[in-house]
Amino acid sequence: MKRISVNPRFVNNTGDGLVPGKIHTIRQNYDFWKTFEGQDVALFTWERKAYRSNQIVFCTKHITKVQRIKKETDGITPGSPFTFYRSPNESYHEQLLISELALNDGFITESDFIDWFSDYPDVYMALVQFTDFKY
Repeated sequence: MKRISVNPRFVNNTGDGLVPGKIHTIRQNYDFWKTFEGQDVALFTWERKAYRSNQIVFCTKHITKVQRIKKETDGITPGSPFTFYRSPNESYHEQLLISELALNDGFITESDFIDWFSDYPDVYMALVQFTDFKY
């Protein structure tokens, strides 16, 4: 079973699941994550320092869908959109507001989301869904 590292800020208070409202995760490398669509994954945090300590698996999730999103190349700013693709060939897409993505990705504020993703080098990213929710 594939393991996914999760920042401890997204683990719920009881330590056995994700924070309320986190229904997806956004990752780099869409093509890689698409191969896990329909599979179960183990979510973990590091016991201490990343890659130098034990992995603590706290729950499993089912990846219901992996969708391509595009970060705007001129940077992420409050209110700016992500381009969300509904078809693999990018023929059908729509804009999603950062505020909605941030909330559904478990961030408390839009500025936390912006800080997190502003330095990601990939323009195209994977929206890894854990529920049947669809934008």
